[in-house]
Amino acid sequence: MPDFVFMFAGHGSQYYNMGAMLYHSNVFFRNTILHLDKEVRNHTGSSVVEYLYGSRYNGEGIFDDIRYTNPALFMVQYALARLLQEELKVRPDYVIGSCVGEMVAAAVCGMVSPAEMLTAMIDQARIIERLCTKGGMISILADPAIYEQEPLLYENTTLAAIDSKGHFTLSADERTLLALRLWLDSHELSYSQLPVRYPFHSPLMEPARGPIIRIMQQLRYGAPEATFISGIQSGSVYQVDADYFWDVVREPIAFSAAIERLENAGPCFYIDCSPSGTCSNLLTKTLSPASSSVKQVIMSPFGQEIKHLQALLQKRQAYSL
Repeated sequence: MPDFVFMFAGHGSQYYNMGAMLYHSNVFFRNTILHLDKEVRNHTGSSVVEYLYGSRYNGEGIFDDIRYTNPALFMVQYALARLLQEELKVRPDYVIGSCVGEMVAAAVCGMVSPAEMLTAMIDQARIIERLCTKGGMISILADPAIYEQEPLLYENTTLAAIDSKGHFTLSADERTLLALRLWLDSHELSYSQLPVRYPFHSPLMEPARGPIIRIMQQLRYGAPEATFISGIQSGSVYQVDADYFWDVVREPIAFSAAIERLENAGPCFYIDCSPSGTCSNLLTKTLSPASSSVKQVIMSPFGQEIKHLQALLQKRQAYSL
């Protein structure tokens, strides 16, 4: 019998109106979002809901302001996970996140309070804006081996993630990103620049280390109710602390390696709680063709959430879960 795995994504998976179909059609999802938004308004005086779903934001711009993307990514993914648990009675055996998705995973499995983690993520964003140099992240469809072969890459960028044998992500400052895009174009390599203003998972985040650790030290940490799979250590973790969540910001992502270790333990039923199917896309590139695991996307930019939830229930029934 496959184990349920809830997956959560981080920076780069966000967009305006993410989760809008569920927000407007499902009372439980909407009430969870509104409850969390109240925490945000109490903490900052502004509303993520108005920024994410409000009519004054037409969604044509790039949604890359971490003062809003951080809490929005938390709120939407956490609300979906709670909907799955409370309305569909789907309980995760494992939770796993990539980047800030790890912070969502920790709240979903009960290691931290969702309200405390949400406000801590907002404070993290303020710290990063104040202390860190601007830059970004570029996802490249190519063999990661080229990173060690090209001086422009290994001397000026940080390997933020190896997503698969033919996909990796780099972090760099703004000037280097421009040179990197020119190099990639000249070599006719496919890439996409993530909607992120800062070079996460790189040494350029170091100025924020002390203040972020102090913020995270204010959280209360507990034992997980589902097995927490670390997206940076690629294995099971039973206790987290402030230093761990600093590493989530600073260290390279090992999401795909973590999935490989899960697969070695047996078949899984992966449920992608990300806004855009990001985790499922990585899963497709990671799973062996011989894998008997199954996966289901829920949210997408094309608004198929209700259809996808129905597909999830059908697959669950087929596996008698």
